[in-house]
Amino acid sequence: VIFDTGSGNLIVPSSSCTVPGCAPHKKYNSHDSSTSSFVTNEKGEGSSEITFGTGQVSGDFTKDKLCIGESLCFDANFIAATQMTTEPFQEIPFDGIMGLGFKDLSMGEGFNIVDDLSSRASQFSFFVSDDDDS
Repeated sequence: VIFDTGSGNLIVPSSSCTVPGCAPHKKYNSHDSSTSSFVTNEKGEGSSEITFGTGQVSGDFTKDKLCIGESLCFDANFIAATQMTTEPFQEIPFDGIMGLGFKDLSMGEGFNIVDDLSSRASQFSFFVSDDDDS
């Protein structure tokens, strides 16, 4: 995934996404997980459409176990994308978006990964490199 400070959601392509924007990417299959469930936000919404500066994503609200490394695992709410516009998503090399923005930029309570991390660890950081080791 790519880190995005301008959004507040984790978005990954769903296995049900068959449009060209999803085609080249690894996909999340909820049927392969015994802990996956579809969820709604506090407004009762179970899906959403998000417009970025260069494209659009729509998908279903999902909860599943997310592990970052081997020791930090928790239930996380995210968007399993069922539609991604061809431009730019067909050409980009990353499989999803990890929004690092404020919770006001997320789909609702419990959808902000930064809040999830800060409630489980007193400190966390991200290491980003141009090499393959990040």
